[in-house]
Amino acid sequence: MPIYEYEPIDRDCLICENRLELLQSINGDTKTLCPYCGMDIKRIVSKAAFKMEKPTDADRAAAKGFTTYKRSEKGVWEKQAGEGADFLVGAQEDIAKIEAEKQAPAKVLDLDKAD
Repeated sequence: MPIYEYEPIDRDCLICENRLELLQSINGDTKTLCPYCGMDIKRIVSKAAFKMEKPTDADRAAAKGFTTYKRSEKGVWEKQAGEGADFLVGAQEDIAKIEAEKQAPAKVLDLDKAD
């Protein structure tokens, strides 16, 4: 069950110290009254915390049949784990085309103009 944070609406509370946490069901209704002081409260957005149970890395991907590459320089990717070529190298003309596309002005799509 998640923990939700609430704070009083438009005033300070000395009992709740202006913030309280409530353990609620994810399907539960949002509280409107503080269970401690009875003031009107609102739910606020708070940071989420979670932990990955299993590590996700290149070796685990390789164990599942994937090959992972890491860019080592422009147009060159070096294999990190898995089967396959040790390096992938892009052709110079392909690299030049990609660079030209990056420099070109963005394409504008006019939705009012019918083709």
